[in-house]
Amino acid sequence: MRKSDEKMRVYGKEKFGPIIPVVSFNDIEEPIQYVVQSNYGQQLSMFGSDPGVIANLVDPLVKQVCGLNLNSQCQRGPDTFPFTGEKDSAEGTLSVSDALRVFSIRTLVAAKAIDINKAIITKIMRERKSNFLATNLIY
Repeated sequence: MRKSDEKMRVYGKEKFGPIIPVVSFNDIEEPIQYVVQSNYGQQLSMFGSDPGVIANLVDPLVKQVCGLNLNSQCQRGPDTFPFTGEKDSAEGTLSVSDALRVFSIRTLVAAKAIDINKAIITKIMRERKSNFLATNLIY
């Protein structure tokens, strides 16, 4: 089996922890394509400290998943976030109260309230490096 076939097989299953795949890549486009080609789209986590690199990843990734976690693990809550999914993970919002309020799938970028994350998001928004993070509405 070729190495690329092994990588794709790892990404071909929906994961609900505690095991996660860790695969190295040489080009940033490679993991983006894994996400695009995946049948699942609940959430993903990305780790980094360069606002420029993170800004370039936010826009293509939020089109594929409903939750993007910055420098933090994928998680179920907090309960104030809707439980959403795209592709074969789910269709729409799975919170009854939220589903009654909205008619579209929400996508969010979540980050722990630590200094580096605040600095990253502030820089991305101030310099308008992301269309998605340009609304100035961070909760």
